[in-house]
Amino acid sequence: MQSLLKELSSSIDLCLDKGEINSIYFGGGTPSLLPTEYIADILDHCRRLLPISEDCEISLEVNPGTASAENAFALRRAGVNRISLGAQSFNDQELSLIGRLHTADIISSSLLELRKAGFCNINLDLMLGLPGQTAETWRKNLEALERLTIHHVSVYMLDLDDQCPLYARVASGSVRMPDEDLISDLYLETIEALSRSGFSQYEISNFAKPGYDCRHNLKYWQREPVHGLGLGSHSFDGSLRYSNCLEIEDYFDSIDRGKSPINWREPVTVAQSLSESLFLGLRLTRGLDWARLCHRYGSDCLVQYESCLRELSEEGLVEWNDSTVRLSPAGMLLSNEIFQRFI
Repeated sequence: MQSLLKELSSSIDLCLDKGEINSIYFGGGTPSLLPTEYIADILDHCRRLLPISEDCEISLEVNPGTASAENAFALRRAGVNRISLGAQSFNDQELSLIGRLHTADIISSSLLELRKAGFCNINLDLMLGLPGQTAETWRKNLEALERLTIHHVSVYMLDLDDQCPLYARVASGSVRMPDEDLISDLYLETIEALSRSGFSQYEISNFAKPGYDCRHNLKYWQREPVHGLGLGSHSFDGSLRYSNCLEIEDYFDSIDRGKSPINWREPVTVAQSLSESLFLGLRLTRGLDWARLCHRYGSDCLVQYESCLRELSEEGLVEWNDSTVRLSPAGMLLSNEIFQRFI
């Protein structure tokens, strides 16, 4: 805790370069397990040292069951005003298969405690394509959402890492994954269902009711400056990417010796900047402003990309409307394959 506050104090100049701060995000791991007084101290430190906007979005990731009623009130008093709840599913069997400790009932009780504490800006994470998931169990997730007062939903498709225990179970055949065509159909069905419930899709995996787009995540997709603090955090200042060391002892040692914990830096070239602008911009449903990109990078730099996107348009994966270029719903399903062409 003290090391983090020291890092914040020593990196004020990096933060001040970004002007007024309108987003603070506590994420990675389970920050809701931290004593709430730590969260309060960090935010008080930020307010003393930095120009925090009056409407700053202050988000905290929470796993169901990890924030008691008392903690929820304490977080709200500290200034946290947005919660991202890692629900993943309302099906207990699916939750068990992916190693989650909570149940559907715990999700509901956590939401109740958060609302009692005054939180209205709540995101719910759901995962599509979980082991054993069927069209029926997924639709029950959507039905559960309709019964809840939620203003933001993130729908992620499960991507198995070969190092996780579940990967071995899938590889051995002891656990079966849903058919890819079914997942695709359910994703398109989800877009329609959430739209009927008043959500607008503003990014491939993110849906929000009016005024509740996640300000912090938009910074990533719009390539705006972000300064990270803490072990393994990543930052971007517009022209340089940098990150802190990954080993806790190295982090403590750097802070104790008054040195920066940053151990990796990479300047972003013009070519990288263009590539990132393309694939990050295409993640957003509003898409790219092609005329603006041409003005910034030059038409010559975009020739090869335009040719590629025109081909994708003929395949029904990209939509062109005057100067606006965006992925079609079918294109969103194949977004990773499409983005590989820009990296």
